[in-house]
Amino acid sequence: MKNLYWLDKIQPSDRDAVGEKAFYLSCLLAQNHPAVPGFVVPATTFWQFLESIDWLEPLLADWPHSSLHLNVDEPRQLQSIARSIRHQILAAKLPDTLLSSLESAVAQLNSQALIFRTSLTSWNPKTAGILESHTVRTEPEAIETGLKQAWAELFRARSLFYWQRCGMKIQQINPAVLVQPLAPAIAAGEVKTNSGGAWEIQATSGLGMSIARGETIPDYYEVQPETGAVKFQKLGYKTLAYNVKIGKVKPREKPHIGNWKSPPNTNSALLMPDNPGSCIELWALGEKSQTEYVLDELQLQKLLELSKQIIAEFDSNLILEWTLNHTANSGEPQFYFTQIRQVKREKVAPTRANAIANTRIPAILKGLAASSGKAEAIAQVMTDSHLENSQFFAGSILVARTIDPNWLPWLKVAAGVVAEQGGMTGHGAILARELGIPAVVGVAGATRAIASGDSVLVDGDSGEVFTLAPHPPTDTADSVRVEETARNAEKYSTAAKMSIANHQFSISERSTNPASLPRGAQSPQCVWGPPTATQLLVNVSQTSSIDRLRNLPADGIGLVRSELMALEALDCQHPKIWLQHGQQSEFVDRMADCLSLFAAAVAPRPVFYRSLDLRDSGGDGSFSDTFEPELFDWELCVLQKVCESGHTNVNLILPFVRSVDEFIYCRQRLETIWKNRPAQFQLWIMAEVPSVLFLLPDYVKAGVQGISIGTNDLTQFLLGIHRNSPQVASGFNGRDRAVMRAIEQLIQQARAAGIPCSICGDAAALYPETVESFVRWGISSISVNVDAAEQTYRAIARAEQRLLLEAARSIVNN
Repeated sequence: MKNLYWLDKIQPSDRDAVGEKAFYLSCLLAQNHPAVPGFVVPATTFWQFLESIDWLEPLLADWPHSSLHLNVDEPRQLQSIARSIRHQILAAKLPDTLLSSLESAVAQLNSQALIFRTSLTSWNPKTAGILESHTVRTEPEAIETGLKQAWAELFRARSLFYWQRCGMKIQQINPAVLVQPLAPAIAAGEVKTNSGGAWEIQATSGLGMSIARGETIPDYYEVQPETGAVKFQKLGYKTLAYNVKIGKVKPREKPHIGNWKSPPNTNSALLMPDNPGSCIELWALGEKSQTEYVLDELQLQKLLELSKQIIAEFDSNLILEWTLNHTANSGEPQFYFTQIRQVKREKVAPTRANAIANTRIPAILKGLAASSGKAEAIAQVMTDSHLENSQFFAGSILVARTIDPNWLPWLKVAAGVVAEQGGMTGHGAILARELGIPAVVGVAGATRAIASGDSVLVDGDSGEVFTLAPHPPTDTADSVRVEETARNAEKYSTAAKMSIANHQFSISERSTNPASLPRGAQSPQCVWGPPTATQLLVNVSQTSSIDRLRNLPADGIGLVRSELMALEALDCQHPKIWLQHGQQSEFVDRMADCLSLFAAAVAPRPVFYRSLDLRDSGGDGSFSDTFEPELFDWELCVLQKVCESGHTNVNLILPFVRSVDEFIYCRQRLETIWKNRPAQFQLWIMAEVPSVLFLLPDYVKAGVQGISIGTNDLTQFLLGIHRNSPQVASGFNGRDRAVMRAIEQLIQQARAAGIPCSICGDAAALYPETVESFVRWGISSISVNVDAAEQTYRAIARAEQRLLLEAARSIVNN
């Protein structure tokens, strides 16, 4: 039985063993077309390997029909089983004979880098976007790891979910792994042929990884194959490029990819660190590369001619993946085809039972998992930021370039959110988490890949978006549902304008009727475990979160995001509009009504209201209050009114404080506007500007009574990485050593000064492992979104129990 099949030696009888992709590549090589060589590790080798390890096969026996062993709709169980199987595969050793064959074959490829591409030998189901490719160097250990990673792709949680939904049994999964050399690329992309119509060509700088990962929008062409005429072209959104790292690259050296010539563009920069074990580098493209097409006219025509030569030998449309490389044998760059896929017409399944397997072939887009949960619904691509000019279908997936917080009425009725821009700590992501709807942000090309009316599955846990084939109405029930959706759309043209007004009535009613407050709001019942010494607080902005606070064992509200609360209270109008119109009385009444609901819901526990941090007037946070004090004065009147109505548990946090003078100015305004404050009222500052690290003792002398560490902005300014940029999201790390040391220093300084220190950023929720460090350093409280409260409570409890155990052991040992 053969362990390996060389592409240039594959016979028609080998087709079932190597799969369609490898077989078609072998056909190209046989006809002397420029295809990248390589070899295939067949499915028989994979099954022989599995038989030699403990890979949990009994657990997955009959898994498509088993609710006892594996329920793919139970995320935790699915993730646990997927991790177990993948661990077994990655930890096992390959047989010596197989490893020897691999090393010998790789030596013949004469390359410093390899790519392992996994696919199924059967035509269905489609695996595009499901199984990722893996790149490695050509050292023996890396080769072994690359093959095992390719096999392990079959057992990711998303893969297991997909196989089950497609009705596949585990024994039907026969993977063929294509191993090819990987060379530095000038450009890469694909050609999609269309009999009788224009061909579509995509192109991006460097390797095609940025397209596969959804991190760039490639240049796009529509070309008439007979004449070579370009019917349409559109410049892509190309900000980064992947390429092969050969040898050692100097820190400021630029690779020759895309339009980069010698000397390279000075605007280009290395983004991904020079990891000795990696064979891939990530580069930020300079302005010149971003604003020019990757292919010139001659290259475009050459690619078209090569593709026409290939299509002449096939009787169906094709998708040809290509790369443009420099070669040692030619002074001019040469095109090579890396993969070929045949486009067949799919038959529609006659029954509903097979609908998922045959008509819902997902194409996956990837981004940042911003808000957990899953939702499947009809997509609606929104391009107009003005509510009054657009209609939004209630229950749809909201797809946009960026999520404007002013879209709060849409977000409240959306089933999920997909955005091309933004990060996990942006306002859109924060609102989605608080509203409890799944969201994925930083999805490059989402508004192009998804059209209004598409059926979309948003996975806010994995950061993946599945675009599914639409469901045409097939019976009366479907027709009724379509008509119902249309009626909802008509209704929602005015719902966006009415939702806030209706909610204002609810706010007014609940604030004057104590019986309407959530049960248990006055005396929370702890349902997770015993109380902890470290306080657990929650972050809120929408009054809809109050119901989720019912019986929550929280010690109060650690952060009211006023600028987001104002969206709800002020009909999504900017606070400065109310200021310009002189509507102080109504502003104060509306904001006070909202804040009173939060205060009443957790009384007598504290509420910390952070004043408006609008960041749109040339100065951020409290700095703007020094030259535009009137709006800040109105907020102080809001706090005063809330306290005078009987809610004396409200406190104030000043945002983005940069200097002691700023704080003193705001403190003096507070003392002037609101003279008779409750004795327990406290004035805190956000510790999010790095200057606080050096000035905290001075702030305390000036009257600061507590600090709340804003880890989102603190991380942004310490690392110099924009918190809302998906292009550099991998570098935004709240666990970075510099960030953790800064937090430790702030906690220690606060303890030394005798003031409380809280954390209200997303670090504790995004990185639960950091909680133990915060507790160990002596943090007073940790404030998180409502959806992360239980997870954070358990992390706090574990950390405190570990500290107690260490202390007890120390006493015993001494």
